Amino acid sequence: MGSGYLDVLRARHAVRLLAGTLVGRLPNATAPIAIVLFVRAEGGSYSLAGALAAVYGVANAVGQPVLGRLVDLYGQPRVQLPAAVLSASAMAGFAFAGTGTAVVAYLAVGAAGLLTPPLEGGLRALWPGVLRGEDRVHTAYAMDAVAQEVMFTVGPLLVTVCVSVWSPQAALLVLNVLGVLGALSVVVSPPSRAWRSAPREAHWLGALRSGGLLALLGAFLFVGMALGSITVASVPYADEHGGDA
Repeated sequence: MGSGYLDVLRARHAVRLLAGTLVGRLPNATAPIAIVLFVRAEGGSYSLAGALAAVYGVANAVGQPVLGRLVDLYGQPRVQLPAAVLSASAMAGFAFAGTGTAVVAYLAVGAAGLLTPPLEGGLRALWPGVLRGEDRVHTAYAMDAVAQEVMFTVGPLLVTVCVSVWSPQAALLVLNVLGVLGALSVVVSPPSRAWRSAPREAHWLGALRSGGLLALLGAFLFVGMALGSITVASVPYADEHGGDA
C-alpha cells in the first residue's frame, strides 16, 4: 500500500492538490476546539461554547452539499475560493466581535460553517483526471482518507500551539488564513481550473434518494455526535482536573 501511495504522489499535481486540500480544511478540523477555547477565554460558559461549536458543525453539514452543487454548475475556482474567503471573514468577525452579543456570535459562526468550501469532495472529483487507471484512483481515495484523519489529529494540536504561543483569538485568525491559502493553492492549479462536472440530470435530492445511503448517514450521525462531543467535553474535563496541557 505504501508503494501505491508513493506512485500516486509522483503524479503531476498530486502533492500540491493533496497538501492544498489538507491545509485548506484546517479551519474545519480545528473549529470545534478553537471555538470552545476562544469562548472560554472570553468568559463565556461551556454551554455557550458547545452550542456555538454545534452551530458551526450543523451549518457545515448543510453547506457542503449546497456548495458542491454550485461547484458542479460553475466550476471549482468560482465557488471554492470565494467560499473560503467568506468563511474566514465570518470567523474573523467572530474573533473580533467576541461573545458579548450572542446573536452576532451565532450568526458569524453559522456563516463560517455554512460557507466552508467543499475541498475534500473537490479533490475526489479531481483524482480521475490527475491519475490514469482505476486502481490508482482508488489508491488515491484511500490515501486521501488517511490524510484527512491525520489532519483531524494534527489540527487540534496546532490550535493548542497557537493558543500557547499567542491567544485563542490568534488561533482562529491564523488557522483560517491558512485555510484560505490552502484553497487558493488548489483552485489556481491546472486540474482544478480545467475540471468540469459531467453532464447529467440531477434530482434535487441527489444521492439521498438511496435508502442504503440514508441508513448509512443515520448511523454516522450518531458516530459524529459521539466524536464531536469528545472535543467539547475534553476542555471542561481538563479544566476540572487542572490539566491545561
